[in-house]
Amino acid sequence: MSTVPPYDDPAEAERAARIDRLIDAIELVKANDLKGAQAILRDLIRDDADFADAWLWMSVTVDTLDQASVCLDNVLRVNPFNRDAASALYRIRIPAMRFERRRVQLRFWRDIASALLWILILGCLYAVFVTYALT
Repeated sequence: MSTVPPYDDPAEAERAARIDRLIDAIELVKANDLKGAQAILRDLIRDDADFADAWLWMSVTVDTLDQASVCLDNVLRVNPFNRDAASALYRIRIPAMRFERRRVQLRFWRDIASALLWILILGCLYAVFVTYALT
């Protein structure tokens, strides 16, 4: 763990301590101790829900892509121009976007087939009624 140099301003000292704890969490991530890093990051986020860097690193430590997506959404909530978070979120959501695009295409063709089926049924009914009307 790093030590924090003395500061005259308590707010600056607190900020430096948060950065120091973030660096400790990053070192734990690099050492593949994700649970330890997650505990530190959770504390940092609990103290300041707008700590974008903590949210960004938390996205690396979580277990599922849904959790990572939530973390990255929080980064973008705090800083909408964070390219790293936007890029990572896009990569996470590519499969879902492709799936949704395919689903829309299938719905379109299903609706076309359904409309053609009803046109065919109505055409047959019309032909039956016309046939009976002429006899």
